[in-house]
Amino acid sequence: MANIAIVNSRITTLGTNQALTLTAADETTDATAQKFVYTPTGKHNKCLFIVYQSSGSYTIGFTITAGAGVFGAVAKTGTIAAVAGNKLIQIETGKYMLANGTIEISFLPTTGRDLVNDHALTVGVIELQ
Repeated sequence: MANIAIVNSRITTLGTNQALTLTAADETTDATAQKFVYTPTGKHNKCLFIVYQSSGSYTIGFTITAGAGVFGAVAKTGTIAAVAGNKLIQIETGKYMLANGTIEISFLPTTGRDLVNDHALTVGVIELQ
């Protein structure tokens, strides 16, 4: 599983139009997870993962790695519904930040499917202030 760095689409000015950068998965092996790594740039607050998938037929599992330290939360798992389009996952950065200052989220397609050809998975993140 190759790790991919997620580009931060940080909101720098309120009330203005800003671009959202989405990073595409590159894992083409069926039923193989891919980890996306995010490095927050601001103080501990909240971030919003934007996940796009093109498949209206297959779900994708996700796991946010458990945070480090006394305030770290246990790993968070869930499922991206089998509905094409954008999905949102909001977390508190301090609860899921690792000792190296990153947050990791992995996506696992169902058996017989891959993240590129079957889902066209892309992931972005917005650091909320």
